[in-house]
Amino acid sequence: MATAEASVADVRGHPVVRRASLIRVIEAVIGASIFLVLLQILLNFSLLDPEFWRRYGGSFETGIGTTLRFVGIILPLSAVLGFFLGWLRISRFRTLSWPVAVYVDFFRGIPPIVIVIYASIFGAALLQVRFAGKDLAWNVAALALAFHSAAYQSEIFRAGFQSVPRGQIEAAQALGMRPTQTMYNVVLPQALRLSLPPLGNEFAVVIKDTSLLAAIGTLDLFGVSQDFIQAVFLQPGASVYWLLTMWTAVALVYFAMTTAVTQVLLFLERKFHVRGLEGVSV
Repeated sequence: MATAEASVADVRGHPVVRRASLIRVIEAVIGASIFLVLLQILLNFSLLDPEFWRRYGGSFETGIGTTLRFVGIILPLSAVLGFFLGWLRISRFRTLSWPVAVYVDFFRGIPPIVIVIYASIFGAALLQVRFAGKDLAWNVAALALAFHSAAYQSEIFRAGFQSVPRGQIEAAQALGMRPTQTMYNVVLPQALRLSLPPLGNEFAVVIKDTSLLAAIGTLDLFGVSQDFIQAVFLQPGASVYWLLTMWTAVALVYFAMTTAVTQVLLFLERKFHVRGLEGVSV
């Protein structure tokens, strides 16, 4: 009977969650729209300036595509690498955990902009490939950003693994589960669920950190915007208010990308939600 009542409660609860999420999205859209309207009125610029988009539109589309490509490289690689590094970090064997600790301390102690520049200059040489094409340097720098983020994500996963009570692992072993079964059925579901909120924050940071690749001349959104300033802004017919238009448009794109990733992780949080383990709402 209790099981049936719980099932009915779950079925009734799902639409409420979806409705609350939809309300939050609508509120965010309305709030952002009001803010943009007020910003344009106060600073006297327009996001719909046709002359501006005639000159900047092509570069804008190129920049978005390149940024999405970098995000598509960095996020999956950093998440997979961070997961396995976090797993090794809690190993009982010091020969496995010690190198990972050195890796984490190294990448967390160096600014990402330095890693990007260093990787673009020396990465191709270390791979024994001619440093001829720009794409090679850009991709190596993107991989370096993935390694940098993996250091932070490994600590997130490590905390998730260590948050699982030791008693549950011992209970699984007492039931005759093999280590792989214990990891898959007991440890991973809880560790991943607890790791999702901080992972959302790290993913948002990584998306914004892709703008650092502009320091080595990439044609990402930030890079093409800087090129637009140098190539077009001083030409006849350019308006000083185009600066406001351009950087507002750039900010909106980054905001949309981070929001999309955050919503995906929120969906996963709800999917792995366990009744009775909710945080306290105040």
